[in-house]
Amino acid sequence: MAEYYYLGIDAGGTQCKASLYSHDQQLLGTGISGPSNPVNGLEIAQNAIVKAAESALKTASLTHVGLNQLCVGAGVAGLHLPSLQHAMEQWRHPFHSFYCTTDLHAAVTGMHQGQDGGVIILGTGFSALGKVKNELHAIGGYGFPINAEGSGAWLGLQAVKSVLLAHDGIGPHTSMLAAMTEHEDVLTLASRLNHASSTEFATFAPLVFAHAEQRDLLAKAIIEQATEFLQRVILRLNDLGVEEIVLVGSVAQRLQSRLKKSIRECIVPGKASAEYGAMLLAKQHKPNG
Repeated sequence: MAEYYYLGIDAGGTQCKASLYSHDQQLLGTGISGPSNPVNGLEIAQNAIVKAAESALKTASLTHVGLNQLCVGAGVAGLHLPSLQHAMEQWRHPFHSFYCTTDLHAAVTGMHQGQDGGVIILGTGFSALGKVKNELHAIGGYGFPINAEGSGAWLGLQAVKSVLLAHDGIGPHTSMLAAMTEHEDVLTLASRLNHASSTEFATFAPLVFAHAEQRDLLAKAIIEQATEFLQRVILRLNDLGVEEIVLVGSVAQRLQSRLKKSIRECIVPGKASAEYGAMLLAKQHKPNG
């Protein structure tokens, strides 16, 4: 009989990470490949998953093992969209089995090692998920600019808006104006950002934190608004029965110390990776035989 291995995949917009495990959950090898968000192309995402799997087999020195011996669980960005979830489920994949879910579901499962808990992602964008008694509660994740409050992209957008108003003399002064126009004038800045991506706006997030620390009132107000938003999300998860929450993303990490002490008490470190969570889901959904 063929021996089966378990592969956990964390497929995101920047890269695809894979971790290969034995049947008793021992890590054997890891792999990495390129962008794997199916929003940017279904075939691109599927190819990235296969390449990451092959890379994991290689680093584990298991090149004699075929892809058809892998039971794969994949947490994939973009699968909160039903059309993409359906498309990935219809994939004629090369693996023994393939279970796909959202990247947040895999993250929650890994960071709480299959137990109840929540994850809040506040990096370039924003999304959150809580698991209580096997029921999933999603918050946000609708995308920038309509639903990314508190995120790096949102921080950058608020900063740019403030800078443009200050330049025109119809908004309060902010030291961020001189910083943002050091290498380009206001008109060039505005033209460049008129149709910019969330990633481009998020590049300004460190500047907002830096000027808030320098006591710029507008920057401080933006950071305070982001902190208050994060607190609301935490309290909402608490109301749903989520007692332990992991914060993920550079913005979340920087806001954590600013949270009220009573709210901060439910924040815990993640116990394992999203790939580990995807592997647990692969084991749960492995077909008999």
